[in-house]
Amino acid sequence: MTREHLISVIIPTYNSGNYLRVLLNSLKESNYNNFEIIINDDKRTSDNTLEIINHFKKENLFKIKYIKENISRAQARKRAACIAQGEYLLHLDSDMKISKDLLKECTSLDRYDALVIPERSYGSNFWGRCKALEKSFYEGVENLESLRFIKKDVYFKVGGHNVEMVFSEDKDLDLRVKRGGFKVGRTKNYIYHNEGSISLGSLLGKKKFYTKTAYIFSKEHPREFRWQSNIFIRYFIFLKNFKCLFINPGLYTGLFFLKTCEYLFSGFYYILRDKGINDKSADIKYHCNNKIKGKKGRVKFERD
Repeated sequence: MTREHLISVIIPTYNSGNYLRVLLNSLKESNYNNFEIIINDDKRTSDNTLEIINHFKKENLFKIKYIKENISRAQARKRAACIAQGEYLLHLDSDMKISKDLLKECTSLDRYDALVIPERSYGSNFWGRCKALEKSFYEGVENLESLRFIKKDVYFKVGGHNVEMVFSEDKDLDLRVKRGGFKVGRTKNYIYHNEGSISLGSLLGKKKFYTKTAYIFSKEHPREFRWQSNIFIRYFIFLKNFKCLFINPGLYTGLFFLKTCEYLFSGFYYILRDKGINDKSADIKYHCNNKIKGKKGRVKFERD
């Protein structure tokens, strides 16, 4: 009988109660049951996140670890990885849900060290649907997709997430894994991402926040940064899917307008950026001496 590998599902949260319920329900419906869930919540969370977690804990269908040490998304993932017991790590966002066959497929592809999981997005209002349309164009574009499933020993061999990075912290990990010579595969099953109901102002505000650490990514991966920061490459990707103009002209033209605004806004703040990192994770030195293969790790945080 084939041994089932334990998966540690890592989920950073911040006032994510309503989204989290959907994600946990999708995990409950999975046809692969050997997993634990580690939720790293932001200390500022003030919604019903903990109430929802306790509801699922009472059902006793899977193990949930809840910690409240989320300082930034990358730091939250790395902190959770340090207490993970699984042989594999699956990094999800709270506004996602999985297909029921995903976990089983991931463990069956154990010839790979890490896996890219394609995403399909959906939105509740106009701008949310514009973002969903944009994400649909990126499926299969290697420079824009990043791994989410990874062997825990490989994760720590490459240093895990860079806790100082907010801009493309997932792509940074993806690139370091590939450059380390590890094998990266791809699943057929999808993750489904809820873009929600979001305003144009909120989307531009996110870009401003991400831009704070863009220069870190640009130093670590200059070629990839130039590719990502070239708006004409995005236009080219959109134009390759010009048939969408005839299917939904409003969303297609809205996407061009949205992406142009995002690039102009991000470029402005990148030029004016403060070289010192304003993100709260910048003053943290992170140490995690993790014993791989299921043994308990030692976690240590130090502040300058």
